[in-house]
Amino acid sequence: MALHAPARPGTLAVLLASLRLRSLTVAAVSSVVGTAALVPGRAVQPLIAAGCLLLSLLLQAGTNVLNDAEDALTGADDYAGSGASLSMRQSWISPAQARMIAAVLFAAAAVLGVTIALGAHRPGLLLLGLVAIVVGWAYTAPPFRLAYRPLGEAASGLPMGLGIVWGTAAAQTSTVPNAVWWAGAALALLTAAILHANNARDRVHDLAVGKRTLATRLSDDSVVLEFRLLMAGVPLVLAAGLLTRGLPWWCLLAVIPAALAVRSATRAHRHLDAMGWTMRLIECVQIHLLTGLSLGAGLVLSAVR
Repeated sequence: MALHAPARPGTLAVLLASLRLRSLTVAAVSSVVGTAALVPGRAVQPLIAAGCLLLSLLLQAGTNVLNDAEDALTGADDYAGSGASLSMRQSWISPAQARMIAAVLFAAAAVLGVTIALGAHRPGLLLLGLVAIVVGWAYTAPPFRLAYRPLGEAASGLPMGLGIVWGTAAAQTSTVPNAVWWAGAALALLTAAILHANNARDRVHDLAVGKRTLATRLSDDSVVLEFRLLMAGVPLVLAAGLLTRGLPWWCLLAVIPAALAVRSATRAHRHLDAMGWTMRLIECVQIHLLTGLSLGAGLVLSAVR
């Protein structure tokens, strides 16, 4: 019996499917941690915090949709194991339509970002917002195509980790606590590891279509080494933050996801196939979520006197 493609759902369902909603926890967690870091100093501004959370989601969603559009045009997602959205895989939207959706999302992010920066009387944040939109657009769109060069890990880890955490905090207070830097660094490493696991899975196909990620330029052993360094760096950063009192002792709650990061690092080896790297990718996303929630909880609990 022939297998039939699923029927095209309604417009709203197609739009939501194009955003890759499950991946948006990466942006959401970073924003929540940025706000949680302000709880001990009683510096949280709920309305601005909510705006920053929405802004981070818009930025990642726009990047997701545009990434799928550009990868469809270059053939980078033209295989069964790709991470493209259901809307793109089923051809419910065209690359041109995906570009339009991304443009709307980035435009909404720009309007919201300007509103937050001016409403908080911090016009300096406009530069951070501009950089975030430019990097999100240039991530896969020409002429820069950062994800098609050995720059993908930095172009995702820094904005999604340090950028969102720091930006969320800086929008609410002029005195950003040290915890923001330590927590942001840990989340940046995990975000970079997520992308690296994705690129390690796709490296053979990426090389065939001219997508020269860092994973395509490294040997099998070096691909594994990079993943292990990124994951092992998480507990090291957290330990340094705790020992220097940059993080409160309640953030020891993150010891469990830190241990999981080490375990995931040890599970990577040169003989992993695409499915094996997919499992590492899923682990990275889960560890990122657990790390963010643990750090957020620790920061909030440290405010209890």
